Amino acid sequence: MERSIARRLVLLTLCGVILIPALGMAADTSNPLQEIGFEKYGSKWILPEEIALKRDLDALEEIARRTVPLRRQIELAVADNAQRWQKQQAASKLIDQIAKAMRRTAVGTEEEKKVQKQIDLLKQATRELRDGVAPDRLGAQPHMRAMLESLTLMHQQAAILSASVERRHGKIQKRYEQLPPKVTDWVTNQDDVAIGPLHRNEQVDQTIRKASNSLCLDSIPMFLQGTQKRVGVVLGDQFPAVVTLCGKDSRLVLTSNMAYSVGLRKLGSLEEVTLPGGHKTKARIGELPQLRLGSIALQNVQVVVLEPSDEHLGGFIGLKLLQAWNPQFAESGISLSLDASNHASTASR
Repeated sequence: MERSIARRLVLLTLCGVILIPALGMAADTSNPLQEIGFEKYGSKWILPEEIALKRDLDALEEIARRTVPLRRQIELAVADNAQRWQKQQAASKLIDQIAKAMRRTAVGTEEEKKVQKQIDLLKQATRELRDGVAPDRLGAQPHMRAMLESLTLMHQQAAILSASVERRHGKIQKRYEQLPPKVTDWVTNQDDVAIGPLHRNEQVDQTIRKASNSLCLDSIPMFLQGTQKRVGVVLGDQFPAVVTLCGKDSRLVLTSNMAYSVGLRKLGSLEEVTLPGGHKTKARIGELPQLRLGSIALQNVQVVVLEPSDEHLGGFIGLKLLQAWNPQFAESGISLSLDASNHASTASR
């Protein structure tokens, strides 16, 4: 009996020896980082938002990587067309010179009509060869238009991701700057605890800059739909749209679907407007917080919002709205260059 009791006391004592330090250890290892939302990532404790930032940075790098061969393919097609077009123009010029000489000898004779017919046949033959097209029509060719539409989409995705990266990174930096003193003190006193941020400022800036250079965001892809010059924009940092570029206009015109997507609800009353091309209709006036085109951003842009019945007209952007960035059409006819070194917004002036 006594031996049994003694055995139980020994067991309880042993249990006490094991349990009491375990309880003490749990209290000592309480982690205030978890209390404010940090998560373990490898050897570091980081904010959950940093995983989303990493995902955006990786996606931005992937788009930049995919763009390189596409841009190279476009450049080769442009160079090939330019060479063929020059040869075709030279051939036409030579035909004109021969024709001029032949007319001088045949003028006033029966041969004149035959000579003219032969000249017309020669010119038709050079046109039918389709060796090249005029640069201002290259963006309408099916193969070139398909490549330019793909490049436009990549530009828009890069603009959205860049804005997302800047926004997330700013919030993350602010969270780290506002860490409670008790948390920073606790981290300092722990030999085996390390915290983020996962990405340094220079890493984020370098990724954005590298993507901007790889995609040439200051050179906006432009393709043709009929005779309309079409470019991609991003509405409110999140919503891509394709609009028609109008050289002599200074307005932004959106369809009702575009305005709805970006959340424009506070619009004025219906008023009569004349759209680029002279089409008269009724629309409402509103304000778009931000518009991105390549690497530039316009703030607080006045916008004309069409009625649902005019959805087929599409959106428009006036070239004069971009005048602060010195817009220039490329000789190739497939892009619009902007001087992004001027960060001022014409819309906010």
